[in-house]
Amino acid sequence: MKNQGSALPIENAIEKAIELLQKGEVVAIPTETVYGLAADALNSEAVARLFELKKRPKIDPVIVHCYCASQVFSFVQNLPEPARFLATMYWPGPLTLVLEKKDSIPDIVSAGLPFAGFRVPKHPLTLKLIEKLGRPLAAPSANRFGKISPTTAQAVFEEFNHLIPLILDGGPCPVGIESTVISFTHDPPLLLRYGAIPREEIEKRIGPLAVPAPNTEWNLAPGRFPKHYAPSVPVEIISSLSEIPYWKRKNAGLIFWGKEDTTGFKVVKNLSKERSLIEAAANFFQMLRELDKSNIEKIYALLLPEEGLGKAINERIKKAAGSPSL
Repeated sequence: MKNQGSALPIENAIEKAIELLQKGEVVAIPTETVYGLAADALNSEAVARLFELKKRPKIDPVIVHCYCASQVFSFVQNLPEPARFLATMYWPGPLTLVLEKKDSIPDIVSAGLPFAGFRVPKHPLTLKLIEKLGRPLAAPSANRFGKISPTTAQAVFEEFNHLIPLILDGGPCPVGIESTVISFTHDPPLLLRYGAIPREEIEKRIGPLAVPAPNTEWNLAPGRFPKHYAPSVPVEIISSLSEIPYWKRKNAGLIFWGKEDTTGFKVVKNLSKERSLIEAAANFFQMLRELDKSNIEKIYALLLPEEGLGKAINERIKKAAGSPSL
């Protein structure tokens, strides 16, 4: 594939990425959650180019990626102890903490707000890149704004072929859905996005989290717009397959998990036959993308149990359908 880091030895690909980032270019990077479009977070012009590529409104902040907690803390002020504790527990990993930023983080990164989201990704290739670069990366998901997040280098290539100079191919993303976002701009902290680390697990560590009303506080973190993660094909949520008569199934796709009578559907994607939430999360975006390319008229979706990772997957299904969500 053209412009892709897999065509180069790893060290060469990293050095090429550093060279491009230092020139203010945008490159694609792997993380454990989804692939990201990355720019030097301290370079306002480079971040502006990133927004332009994604067609992302500048009122939607992007997450700052660092190679270790110490690097994060060098860009924040008034760090709450519970936030430090979560960083110790989960970094590197799929947790984003929204913290009061220093002026060194440009306002374009935070959508003009005095705080920004920070995380340390758990992917060796990207950690090595950020460490060798010596500067943090602003890196939203590597897709057009509001569309399906990519979990493979191929998906990034299909969307941005010839528009970015390099895709670092780190293989399929093992987690498959975005990071959980916790904001420490309020007391108690706000859960701004369900993600790879379940709410219940975090609340065991630091106590109760507040949850904003659906589709409010939309500019505080990525993924909070009412419609997001959306394929080009309409998505409809159903509670049972009995709702869909056979004549409606012939030009439709289905995304679900477990065991169901899926007779009549043109394309079927089973997130996990064994009902594993970890497997379902890892498969979700790739299967949704495959359905979107299957020449169908509608995607029907069955929600998963509202617990743990199931809540995070369901949030993405609801936003893909344009339904009320977090």
